[in-house]
Amino acid sequence: MTRLLILAEGDTEELFVREILAPHLAKFEVYATATGVVSKRLASGKKITGGNLWGNVRNSLKPLLQDSDAWVTTLLDYYGLPDDFPGVSAGDNTVAHLNTMEQALSEAVNHPPRFIPFLVLHEFEAWYFASPNQVAAYYGQPNIARLMQEASDGVGGPEAINHGKETHPSKRLEGYGVGFRKTTAVALLKEIGIPVIRAACPHFAAWLDRLEALAQEV
Repeated sequence: MTRLLILAEGDTEELFVREILAPHLAKFEVYATATGVVSKRLASGKKITGGNLWGNVRNSLKPLLQDSDAWVTTLLDYYGLPDDFPGVSAGDNTVAHLNTMEQALSEAVNHPPRFIPFLVLHEFEAWYFASPNQVAAYYGQPNIARLMQEASDGVGGPEAINHGKETHPSKRLEGYGVGFRKTTAVALLKEIGIPVIRAACPHFAAWLDRLEALAQEV
């Protein structure tokens, strides 16, 4: 059995793994589970999860990487990474820079052979832009399909929608006035489906290709 441990940025990403990604990967005999980035530990021992501070990401990765029988990957937004995150100041807002950052992340934890670093370009909410018509239908707001399509087409696809403070994907969705909420909208992402997201988002597609093939690796 091929196990995959996924370090997820927050509750939404954990839900995505549980409801959408894990069932998909199980078809390829890859069994995925997600755990959140631990941001705080209470006196009671309870863990508070969420966020992308490098110290928290590093400390949350350590126990996962110590499981020598499992593969490990990350599900963290490129948008909003802190200044001390590995590679964050090494380049600009490009796919090439993202690849450099993923390699820097691997280097920062000593290149574990079963570690697959992944940063979402530019953030998880970009994947909703893979199907503007379904988003519009879900919220009963036909007009937002055009706005979403224009945002995507204008830059070359959902993953290229930039990460400015007022223009990153989740900010755009919130600005459409449809009551977008990250956790509840995972049901919508399930309707859109992995094949549609994969076709529209090459960086996601490359990651998924790699994960699907894990059961074939020695």
